[in-house]
Amino acid sequence: MSGVDALPTTEIPQELSSLLLPLSDGQLLVPVDTLSEIIALQSPVSAFDAPDWYMGELHWRELRLPLVSFEVMRGNPMPVLRSNCRIAVLSSGNAEGDLPFFALVLQGTPRLVRVTPQELAAQGGECALGELMHVALSGEEAVIPDLGALEEACLAYRSRR
Repeated sequence: MSGVDALPTTEIPQELSSLLLPLSDGQLLVPVDTLSEIIALQSPVSAFDAPDWYMGELHWRELRLPLVSFEVMRGNPMPVLRSNCRIAVLSSGNAEGDLPFFALVLQGTPRLVRVTPQELAAQGGECALGELMHVALSGEEAVIPDLGALEEACLAYRSRR
């Protein structure tokens, strides 16, 4: 038996539990473990001289989180905040970094979906700030957010202050 045969094999999951997060101009697709909590809409503490997409900061579990409008980050107008709006607290994927979590405004309640390679297809198109990839999931269009780019953009604003 050669050394190569002894290496463990890593199976690619056939299905990934994910969430579709509703926005005013579409939806985001994120793995379930990215979402930390859904909270009621609340007014953030304003941020001085912030970019339009940086709506302010929220206090959550003794942390100060940036509240981001993904729609504005993509160059669209600020969505109307209605009673069905929610805030998604997402993990940046950098638990040891300066910004382990941030918050996004949602236009409704997230929906659980199971993603399989057969159902997921990459779509063409230019990606805006904060976008990793445009996809279609069983015919529904969605955007996979670039959590690292969102974290960097928020940290860049915070470091200017």
